[in-house]
Amino acid sequence: MSDLLSIATIILAGIIQASLQLSLGGLVLLYHSSMGRHKRRKTRYLAKSYIWGAIAISFVFVCAGAFLVQNYIPQNAMQLWRVICIGMLVACAAVMLLGYFRDGRGTELWLPKSISRYIARRAKNANDNIEAFSLGMLSAFAELPITLAIYFVVANCIANVEMPLLAALLYIAIVAVPMMALKISIKSGRNIIAAQKWRIGNKRFVKIFSGSGFVVLALFIMAFWVM
Repeated sequence: MSDLLSIATIILAGIIQASLQLSLGGLVLLYHSSMGRHKRRKTRYLAKSYIWGAIAISFVFVCAGAFLVQNYIPQNAMQLWRVICIGMLVACAAVMLLGYFRDGRGTELWLPKSISRYIARRAKNANDNIEAFSLGMLSAFAELPITLAIYFVVANCIANVEMPLLAALLYIAIVAVPMMALKISIKSGRNIIAAQKWRIGNKRFVKIFSGSGFVVLALFIMAFWVM
């Protein structure tokens, strides 16, 4: 696989993961609960810590995955793993299109209610940077059933490029874009309620975009990695 093809795959995978809503939703909850209890400056620090937590654990996942791919998966088994990955991506596409958002006017996701309530409670009680950082990590962990296949794709690409660290950083930068955009918009004076209304109004688009992205990534891998 050429470096150019690997970078294109990383960009596509990063865009798909950036379109997912769990980490962004957790950040919205953190902003909403913190603004009524803390000064704006502290709220900004909590949001920054949350974002660092979410991207840090994603960085660890892809780097650990690249290490495993490079050292523990034999080349003669790689095609089988890629076929399994295609199946997982198609399954994720079905989940995105059919059940990612729960029914209703809000943006409640597919997570079990106990996990959703736990994340909401942690967001409401986050009072320092460590708690916000751990909440960001938790949001990335909670979405692993959807993102696991993406991590494997990215890890496989990182393991096969000449500059793996730069490739991993590119992926993380793309994943962080929605959270950073929200942070910048709030800092510039936009109301968090307006941001949440945008999420509610566009959740159908997000669902179709993300689901289609998973399908495109699966076809991309089939065309360039398997066939």
